[in-house]
Amino acid sequence: MISFAPRSLLYCSALYPEQYCKSKLSDVMVLDLEDGVPIEQKAEARQNIERFFAEQPLAGMAVRINPLRSNEGLEDLLLLSRLVLRPDIVVMTMLECADEIDVVRANLARGGVLSPLVFVTVETPSCLYDIHAVAHRADGLIFGSADYAASLGVDIGGWQNMLHARSSIVAAAAATGIAAFDTAYFHLDDEPGLLRESLAARDLGFCGKTAIHPRQVAVINQAFTPSSEELKKACAIVEASRSSGEKITRLNALMIGPPFVKQAMKVMQRAQELGL
Repeated sequence: MISFAPRSLLYCSALYPEQYCKSKLSDVMVLDLEDGVPIEQKAEARQNIERFFAEQPLAGMAVRINPLRSNEGLEDLLLLSRLVLRPDIVVMTMLECADEIDVVRANLARGGVLSPLVFVTVETPSCLYDIHAVAHRADGLIFGSADYAASLGVDIGGWQNMLHARSSIVAAAAATGIAAFDTAYFHLDDEPGLLRESLAARDLGFCGKTAIHPRQVAVINQAFTPSSEELKKACAIVEASRSSGEKITRLNALMIGPPFVKQAMKVMQRAQELGL
């Protein structure tokens, strides 16, 4: 099982088991049964998943299933329910309401076998409308901007036109104490753009981001890892607060109080989780 909220989730089509070995590149490898698999090859992809988890299950693995309201999604759920060894995470797609999460949990609940975490891809207006109920039942939220933008009829890959959705997702996740992950960056040759968007997503409250190519992972991990300067500043804020008796005090030119300490403690906790 993963021991911390991942920074990077790398999607890999379940059709290509030879690519599964790249799981060590990212915090979580998401074996995709949905968009990464054409309809006529869904059965083949499920067979690959079944063989993989029977022969060489690895830590930090997730499986993204088709929409639960489709026959393919039900087939995916049946596959996962009969696996003896299961992925750490099941990623749901095209969710319309929170009740769908209960269906997945009920089918994966089995005596003596640890059920996977359930992450929900928020990619429909209905899911965003029901976001707080979804967050209360999920273990993590992933923003799926492409389908969400397509449903609105707006450009895919924008920041400003997706800001409301992003803010709603991180607020709901924070309210329920679960992790939120930003959408993929679709321009594979634009590393500076990926870094900018990753840092902006982190500033908004996301703890990680999805990747659609292995070469994106290092940039994402860098963006969502506290830097040495950030960790040093956080430690100084906590120490200054303690020295003042936890009163509002001054640290160089910065006035700090309880909110600053709370945020600094989160930076220190994240650094500890990542072994820094």
